[in-house]
Amino acid sequence: MPTEQEALEALSQIERTLQVETVRGMPDRAELCQQYKKVKPLVEKALGLIELIPVYGTKIAVATRFLMKVADLACPAQG
Repeated sequence: MPTEQEALEALSQIERTLQVETVRGMPDRAELCQQYKKVKPLVEKALGLIELIPVYGTKIAVATRFLMKVADLACPAQG
């Protein structure tokens, strides 16, 4: 399990990645999947920290995991 510092850094990396991508406008599906593949490991790393948020953390983590499953179906691994 990642340390708190690693989780915080992952959240910062997600923010930086998505800010850069947002400037370009709405991406097509391939670009969106590419973005998702970049941030997925970071989100997974940050989920443990998110779960520690009082009252809502666990609910936010469950919803995030569900949305990641949807994204995994929409953006299957290429191999």
